[in-house]
Amino acid sequence: MKYKTLDLFTKKLSYLVYGTNGIMFGDDPEAAADVLDKAWETGFRVIDTANSYGNSEKNIGYWIARRPVRDELVLLDKGCNPGQHGSPDVFSGETIREQMNRSLDLLQTDYVDMYLLHRDDPSKPVDEIVETLNALKEEGKVQHFGGSNWSMERIQEANTYAGAHGLQGFTICGPSFNPAVKVGDPWGGSISAAGPDNRLFYEWLVKTQLPVFAYSALGRGFFSGKYRTGGPIPIDEVLGEGTILEYNCPENVEVLKKLENLAEKKGCRVSQVCLSWDLAQGLNLFPLVNASSKVHMEELARAADVELTEEECCLF
Repeated sequence: MKYKTLDLFTKKLSYLVYGTNGIMFGDDPEAAADVLDKAWETGFRVIDTANSYGNSEKNIGYWIARRPVRDELVLLDKGCNPGQHGSPDVFSGETIREQMNRSLDLLQTDYVDMYLLHRDDPSKPVDEIVETLNALKEEGKVQHFGGSNWSMERIQEANTYAGAHGLQGFTICGPSFNPAVKVGDPWGGSISAAGPDNRLFYEWLVKTQLPVFAYSALGRGFFSGKYRTGGPIPIDEVLGEGTILEYNCPENVEVLKKLENLAEKKGCRVSQVCLSWDLAQGLNLFPLVNASSKVHMEELARAADVELTEEECCLF
């Protein structure tokens, strides 16, 4: 595993973030702890979770309470999820505070290193949100905060308000990012920094170097290697419905073919080539990945060793 440093933290950050997976959502804390042990042994030092991820926070808290990891661990938590299909969350300071306090209890820690607002309600002013997040920072419950599915304009709005009132603004963000074009949004309210429709956002992130903790770095598994374009197994037998609705189209299948060809040429995995492409795009990027086996974790950790030429990067 390779590591990066940010001026925001004294801790070192693994260049990959361990994202919550199916086992982490479940009700078996020992199984979850075993997966987290493997991730830690592989070198992951940033772990992602959210208020809405089943038992993820509870299972991570169980692990933290039994392992001497907190001083090195960088916890990335998320809360306030208005607008997502089925979410009852109301975009308010009260929602953020209630969910953060509950998350800290479940995580068995008194602070999180980073906190992302899961989604946004652009109809609401940012003042209450920025003030609430700064109050939580003053209370020592969060160190740095930002928005996951927040647009460039709304991040700028939040930071303009913060600057005008002597407050901390958004110092991190977390849109999706990968070589694919999104063709659907089954989750509701999702924001991407990739593709021609999001070029201004992408260029702004490159210019500002705002740290990007990008979800869907492998296209929710579309570029994980599970589905092979020339393989005998139909896509709906290896990938979930959400992934298919969001990414399955001829253009993205063509991208997958190119990734497969590069992986064969370089003697590596499709997932490694995809992550290498993500990392070569000039962003201050920390891709979120998840795997439950040590073998797959180690494969993902080696993605930074796969070098792509400028010509290869331009294939997508």
